Amino acid sequence: MKTFSTAPDFAKQLDAQDKLASFKEAFVIPDPSLVYFDGNSLGMMPKAAQEKSRQIVDEQRLVGSSLARGR
Repeated sequence: MKTFSTAPDFAKQLDAQDKLASFKEAFVIPDPSLVYFDGNSLGMMPKAAQEKSRQIVDEQRLVGSSLARGR
């Protein structure tokens, strides 16, 4: 069993061994120097959700312009 430590080197060691670390790339992280702790949140936005949101806005912009022209 590992002995817990609050030392930054220990945290970096644990990060290096984290099997889930590759999933971090799937999320929008605006400032990697910040630590994100928010119990009332769904967490960082997945990049796929950000792209889908952009797609929906673009599609609705086209629909909206055709409605305004009566088409």
